[in-house]
Amino acid sequence: MHNITPGVPVEFQMGDTTYRLRFTLRALKVLEHEHKISVLRGPENIIEAIRDPEKLALVLYYGLKGSQPDITLDWVEENFDAGMLVSLAPVIAAAISGRQVTESPNAESSDKPNGTGLISGLSDDTILASQTGSSGTSVLKN
Repeated sequence: MHNITPGVPVEFQMGDTTYRLRFTLRALKVLEHEHKISVLRGPENIIEAIRDPEKLALVLYYGLKGSQPDITLDWVEENFDAGMLVSLAPVIAAAISGRQVTESPNAESSDKPNGTGLISGLSDDTILASQTGSSGTSVLKN
């Protein structure tokens, strides 16, 4: 038997603030019918939404506004940027799928000299996302 916990959003931290991302049926309906964005029709639709800044802003806005009703679309567009896309993708995927997104088993480790990854390590302005096993909180930081 599966235990379903309704209303549990995926949390992520940006700066000192924790935000909650959750796609209610209402949010999904509005995205689909008013904006022609379907996040439930497969990964290609999610990737398309992430690649299009207008669609990404709408996905984030509708996913955030249920838990943070004061957030506006303008706020989303001003506070999220291209440098966060890699960090946001697993957060969005977890909110849509209800499952923790882990690193791909095919991903190369950046600490090995294999021609991939950062040889000198992370720069000060690198944005990271990590999901903890217990809290489901991701952290976005500069």
